[in-house]
Amino acid sequence: MIKLMKNILTILLVLFLAASCETEYWTPEFENEETFHDLVIPNEGKTYDIPFVFSVTRHPTRTSVPQKTYQIRGRFLFDGIPGEIYDTAIENPIYWWWDEHRESENRKAIMYAHIPVNESSIARSVAVQISIDSIANDDYSISEDDEHNWGEWTTILDGIQAGR
Repeated sequence: MIKLMKNILTILLVLFLAASCETEYWTPEFENEETFHDLVIPNEGKTYDIPFVFSVTRHPTRTSVPQKTYQIRGRFLFDGIPGEIYDTAIENPIYWWWDEHRESENRKAIMYAHIPVNESSIARSVAVQISIDSIANDDYSISEDDEHNWGEWTTILDGIQAGR
């Protein structure tokens, strides 16, 4: 009888633990700040620091997957022409890093956009756009082996860059 009670308690404990796991989902959220639109960008280029947050939500799961992230990719548009697409979780001309002041539920981060030198004598329009994956993955950086469903491109910075 005691052995049966121990087995029942063990089974109940395992069921309780399996039902009480949580996964954190990290969702990047950018505000449409006017300070990053209609900029006058110098010919020699400039790095812009664009703040954003990862809002954190917790969802109960049957298995313990501690964290899932909605990944971000970025690109430049020069005179309206899209350029290379970058994984913004690794250091590229467009990338993000943690702000040193993290909060518990909303984790502050900064998107860095390194606008390159304009080698032309003609002014050009510049835009920085991001796309956020609607499928959460296990890592911040993008793996083509993961499933992705990229959202629309959103402009987070734009302006006119002077020519030489």
